[in-house]
Amino acid sequence: MPARLGSESGGAPSLLDTETAALCARVGRGDREAFGVLYEAWFDRCYAMARGFTRRDESFCLDVVQETMLRVARRIPAMRGEAELARWMVRAVHSSAVDLLRREARATRRERAAAAREVDAVCEGATEATAGEWLERVLRDVDEQERAMLQLRYGRGATLEEVGRSAGVSGDAAHGRLRRLIRRLRGSWVA
Repeated sequence: MPARLGSESGGAPSLLDTETAALCARVGRGDREAFGVLYEAWFDRCYAMARGFTRRDESFCLDVVQETMLRVARRIPAMRGEAELARWMVRAVHSSAVDLLRREARATRRERAAAAREVDAVCEGATEATAGEWLERVLRDVDEQERAMLQLRYGRGATLEEVGRSAGVSGDAAHGRLRRLIRRLRGSWVA
């Protein structure tokens, strides 16, 4: 006779369900050892779910798993068994992934808005024709990598991380280089 994995089929709860319920209760009370057991048992499954939900790279999926595990540590509810825990973990991974995707989208929108303001500040008071002529003249004096970074950031609306990857630097380093370049360009602006 096959072993019962849960009480879903009716009758008394199985040993697995009783252990799962006790483990979840201990995690809910802040038991670090119990959280470690749950983390080890669910890490790979959470990571696989994050990859499946988002189709993103390893780094992003690890962030989803971390966010999920923080939610588990903070507010895991009482569970009756493994099946209930599995359903809750699927929802936790999914909502963590959605939250991180939304956070990333907001950051990208903020970056693009800031980039547009930077361009507006450089060309303030200029007509489109004079700004275009000046830009062509100035870009001849900018090295090829700086020109490519400008094109990616302000022409295509790439994020700082994307610009940094294209130049072989971090997003923060790309931001610094672009800021210095814009400051230099502002200094050469003659309307």
